[in-house]
Formats: sequence, structure tokens, C-alpha cells
Amino acid sequence: MSVARPEEQILICVARRSLDTAMAERLRQLLKDDLDWKYLVATAHHHCLAPLLYSHLNASASSLVPAHVMGRLQRDNQENTRSNLFLTGELLKVLELFEVNSIRAVSFKGPTLALRAYGDVGLRQFGDLDVLVERKDILKVKELLISRAFKSTLELTSTQQAALLRFDCAYTFANEQGVVLDVHWDFVERHFSFDIDVNRLWDRLEPVTMSGKQLLTLSAEDLLLILCLHGFTHLWERLGWICDVASLIDSPKDINWQLVLENATTLGARGILSLGLFLAGDLLGASIPEEISNSLQPDPKVKKLAEQVREQLFTERSAPAGVFAEAGTLVSLRERRRDQLRSCLRLATTPRSYDWMFLSVPDSLFFLYYLVRPLRLAGKYGAKLLGDSGQHQASTNGNADPLS
Repeated sequence: MSVARPEEQILICVARRSLDTAMAERLRQLLKDDLDWKYLVATAHHHCLAPLLYSHLNASASSLVPAHVMGRLQRDNQENTRSNLFLTGELLKVLELFEVNSIRAVSFKGPTLALRAYGDVGLRQFGDLDVLVERKDILKVKELLISRAFKSTLELTSTQQAALLRFDCAYTFANEQGVVLDVHWDFVERHFSFDIDVNRLWDRLEPVTMSGKQLLTLSAEDLLLILCLHGFTHLWERLGWICDVASLIDSPKDINWQLVLENATTLGARGILSLGLFLAGDLLGASIPEEISNSLQPDPKVKKLAEQVREQLFTERSAPAGVFAEAGTLVSLRERRRDQLRSCLRLATTPRSYDWMFLSVPDSLFFLYYLVRPLRLAGKYGAKLLGDSGQHQASTNGNADPLS
């Protein structure tokens, strides 16, 4: 694997919790190139790495950076810290609201992940808050948030709300102060076919101290697997997501790797865990124990997908993958035949947000949502097949459409 531009190599260099002597020297050598500083800063923000870029440059190589660039990064860093501290305060208010109303809730990304993975709430770039609650409490949570001036980011009918709770994994709310809160009852949408036993996660919660207050959050083992699942479902589009995995692994908190493997095996997600760990180790040098690397030795499919991730990290993606490409990628990393078959079935039949938002039906006709996606896919790909057939026939007759 290779990265062509020195700016991209710099981002890979700084995308980690700390720099050892060799990496700090590599950073200094890269900074001697003729750099496109505007591209470097913009790309750092896109990959949520601006705080780490500033921190490592300031600590190891500030004299090699133009003053106006360091000034820009410093201002951005101060703004990120202010925003993160503000969101941390808002998170504590929301968690207190839930607690006094007897709702179990834990934060698992945002400031919590910043503290767990980086040891500093200011070293991670985030713009929203993620909270896990029990599914049975979702509607009560909605009422409480509305009473505190939050609103759903979507205008939903009763059946669309029921579809959201059935097929999605989070309900998003926002207030006039710009606080965006994703209230989760699961971690991945139903169409991905990962049936996580969320109830078991509540039994493994661990304490974290935030602004002098001790809270509970997901265990390092559960969080690591969830980060790998999240990155995979988004095809690891951001280097910051890989950095989260690598930094959590390299944090002082000991990880029970045997439990991580057992959970991944139970979920049928060893291939997805293998991909996440391979990216964190191969790209960012995360310290993965040798026995774990041997146990999860990446097969050719994992290495091929990792190469694809690496090649696409710094390129603009023209369009989302089609349903067949998405199914192929997902199925290729599922170990068990039953998971492969179920993944294909759910990808083809489970409604997604743009399916159930497309159509509002009465409560009595909720079952129609199960027909929307197959019909939309049939219409889309049936028309494509007919179009290809027509083009082929026209080409045969010497009348091919010159624009096709």
C-alpha cells in the first residue's frame, strides 16, 4: 500500500494517540516537502483529525510549519475544544434528565470516546452526541427531550415512527443551540443483519469520569467491536474512524481480547473485526497482540477490502455502492452460511429510511412497508435491464443511442 501525496502521509502519521521517536522524525521529514497547506488542513477536518494534527505539529515540528498555518490550526483547535466542552456539558444535562426519570442511558461516542481513546476530550473531533437507551424507553425519552426544547430532526407520521423503531437503530433530536443527539437502542440498522444482544452490554458497563462526575459507559471490549462495525457499515470512509480504533487499542485500558473474539464469533463478525484491526495495525501501527493477529489472520478478502479502503480514503466517492456491490461486500466478510443468506435477504427486503419516508400509510397498512423496497429495487433494476437490452438491440441494428 502507498499514499501518493505527502499531505496524506502526514495525516496518516498524526492519526494516532501519541507519536514515538521514529514517527515524530518521519513527520518532520514529511514537512520538508512542498506542501499544499490548504489541502492538508481541509482534509484533516474532513477526516476529523484537525485536533491531532495541531497537537502533534505543535509538540514535534511547529518550526517547520508556516506561522499562518499554525495560527489557523490553533484557532480551529481552540474552537473544537470549546465545542467539545459545551457538548460535554449538554450530555451531562441529558444523562441527568434521564437518570431522574429512571431511564438507563450511557454515552458511548462523543466526549466519552475522546476520553477513553485519547485521554483528552479536546483531542477528538465530533459534532453530535450518541446515547444508548433501552428500546422500551424510546417514546418516553422523546417526550422528555421535547419538554427540554429538543425536536426530532424528521417529521414523522405515527407509522413512519413505527418504521424507524422497527428498521433503524437511532432516533435523532436537535435543539436551537445546535446540539444534535442520536438516541440509540441498537448500533446498526436492521438491513445489515447484525443481531446484537444489546441487553448483555448493560451487564458489562465500565465507569468513566467526565467533568468530575463518574458515569457508566460501554466496556472497552464492546466499544471496540462496535467501532469496527460502524466503520465497516460506512466502508471506513474517514481516517478518523480508524484512528478511534487504533487509539482505543493503544490506550492504557487493558482489553480482554478473548472476550472480543468471543463476541465477534457469536455475532458472526470475525471478518469485520479482522478488517478493523488490520487497518488499525497496518495503517496506523496499533499495538495488537501477536496472538490476536494470528487468530484473526486476514484472508485475501479482508486484505483486498483493506486495499480498497486505503485507495479510497483520500478520493471523492462519486456515488454510493449499488445494492449488489453492497451485498457482495457484506456477504464476503460473514463467516457463517446462514449469516450470508440472511444478509442477502435483509438487504433486498428490509425497508430503509428513504423507503419508509417515501410513503406514509395508515397504521393498519404498516405491512406495506415490507413491499416498498422489493418493488423499488425491481423497478430500478428491471428498468436498467430492459434499458440495457434495448441498447443492445439498437446497437445490433446500427441505431445505438450515442449518449448511452
